[in-house]
Amino acid sequence: MTEELKLETLKDLIQCQDSPCISIYMSTKAVHKGEFKKLEIEFKNLLQRVEEKLKADWGFKEREINKLLKPAFKLASDSNFWQQQKEGLAVFISSESFRVFKLSVDTYDNSHVSYNFNLKQLISEIHDSQEYYLLALSSNYNRLYRVNRNDIEALDLEELPLNIKEFLNLDDEAAEKYQSINTAGGSPVFHGQGAAGDDDNEDLMHYLKEIDRVINTKLKDKKNHLIVAADDSLFSLYKNINSYQGLLDEHLSGNAKQMNNKELRKKSWEIIGSHIHDYLEDIKERYVELKLTDKSSTDLEKIVEAAHYGKVDTLVLNKLAEKAGIFVEDENEVKLMENTKDYDLYNYAAVETIKNGGSVYSIEKNEMPEENDILAIYRY
Repeated sequence: MTEELKLETLKDLIQCQDSPCISIYMSTKAVHKGEFKKLEIEFKNLLQRVEEKLKADWGFKEREINKLLKPAFKLASDSNFWQQQKEGLAVFISSESFRVFKLSVDTYDNSHVSYNFNLKQLISEIHDSQEYYLLALSSNYNRLYRVNRNDIEALDLEELPLNIKEFLNLDDEAAEKYQSINTAGGSPVFHGQGAAGDDDNEDLMHYLKEIDRVINTKLKDKKNHLIVAADDSLFSLYKNINSYQGLLDEHLSGNAKQMNNKELRKKSWEIIGSHIHDYLEDIKERYVELKLTDKSSTDLEKIVEAAHYGKVDTLVLNKLAEKAGIFVEDENEVKLMENTKDYDLYNYAAVETIKNGGSVYSIEKNEMPEENDILAIYRY
């Protein structure tokens, strides 16, 4: 029933011509407190608002409403569905489609009935829930995870060595010396049966190179960040032989085998969160450079016009901001019609920018580079 959100999915939703297009957003954080019934009630309340809009603004009869919203009514009473939520929920309904997305970022409750879907909050999911990879690395345990802000999933990599004992085909006694590694004068020191020799160092490096080979093969076409959870000295060695470009200089220090998945996700996010949002700093720098030129704007109506004509390269907007109106192409002007023709101008600017190949970032008000609710960097 639920779908994975990708940029292609977003573009598909943009093409909806089966008006009215219904967009419903709601926060589902209450699931973490076990308040499943509360979620059902809140969703039914949002559906009631949609019903009222369909009657008052679109002239729909009860029979037509029941037919259009039938899948949503069914979802509202599915108790199993409400027990398996993330942070937010997005539901899109038209006469030809019914699409549901469980979101990893929180949303605010709202419903829209318009000629197009309202996608502002959905856009934020694409950037705020970016995935990264976590490699749990040690001599006796290795595991690769796919992670985002709220989820962590262990990946099945058959080629990844489970531990150095199996990789080198060692007996228990021979494997002991690899169990604890510290750094002394920049060189690894093994503790166990006697001092480490060149052969031991060679074996360890061979083991780490094989791990790097498998990881790089798995991620070679990816651009996601990779963070390693390992003892400091082992990470230092791995970092020197690593061939994956997305590896972070920082690492999660400690024994990953002693951490549960929740701890790994939480601690790794504390490290990687700022890197996930690097794009905001880049945009801010670009905007500051262009602020006093005609290649940028914070004027909503000017941005709406520019987005319509494919002039916007990068758009950043406050995902809570709304303003009703319509862009009249013949007059190159935004007007307020005060009827069903009006739509959310912020959403319109976002949709037009995506349709014309630009980038859109829908974020919280406090994350905006300036005090404005919208800003654009133009192509020309």
